Amino acid sequence: MSRFVKEDFDKLCSFIKNYGLSDVLEIEDAKKLLSTFHKKYLAYLVLIEEIHQKLVLNNGSVNMPKEQYEYLQESCSDLGQAFFLVFQGCYKGAKLLLRSSIENFIKGSCMDEDKSLSTTKGVYEIFYKAKATNVFVGTKQKLHVQLHDEYALLCKDVHTADVTHMASITALKHFPSFQKKEAESISKMVQKIISIYITAIALKYNSVYHSMSFAYKEITNMLIIKEYIKEVHNIA
Repeated sequence: MSRFVKEDFDKLCSFIKNYGLSDVLEIEDAKKLLSTFHKKYLAYLVLIEEIHQKLVLNNGSVNMPKEQYEYLQESCSDLGQAFFLVFQGCYKGAKLLLRSSIENFIKGSCMDEDKSLSTTKGVYEIFYKAKATNVFVGTKQKLHVQLHDEYALLCKDVHTADVTHMASITALKHFPSFQKKEAESISKMVQKIISIYITAIALKYNSVYHSMSFAYKEITNMLIIKEYIKEVHNIA
């Protein structure tokens, strides 16, 4: 190892040892956005756990194949990792994970109707196949359109559509950081994505949704998309 490499590696080790996020919490706007993201993520997290208890562990009237649940769980895991990156200021990385979350959600919510989704590689084909399932038919087609729109926006970061989608990070000392505009943009996107997730699941597994505890439903109800509230709550 050359002297230059060793010296730089020593600096990296020092950076890791001293790395901390407490300074970010001193920024009021950052703390507010952190709280907002947390509420959304927690709502989806408890719903995923409820599905695991009721459908995967055979405690309910409808069963979900383990493989299908694992895709739903991974969609939540991707959100959790995105959450972790956002409050460090790694915004492009967070967007890549949100993109992955959408792909996993589609498979996890539609695989019982189209088993080929687990082996389908092309994203266009995944969206096309999912559109024909009960998750997205009829009035619920809007959920498919909205999810596809969010996915298309995220693809601009994945493929670096133009200079506005470049992170331009040249040193790790940039982290942790907080950029209000970027953080707010991701927060709005996360709200749309999780609202679609929760609304779609509440409609498809309606009895499971309504069997949740009051504490869980209190936080998930807030994210049901307004035009679907009556349908979710079976109001004529």
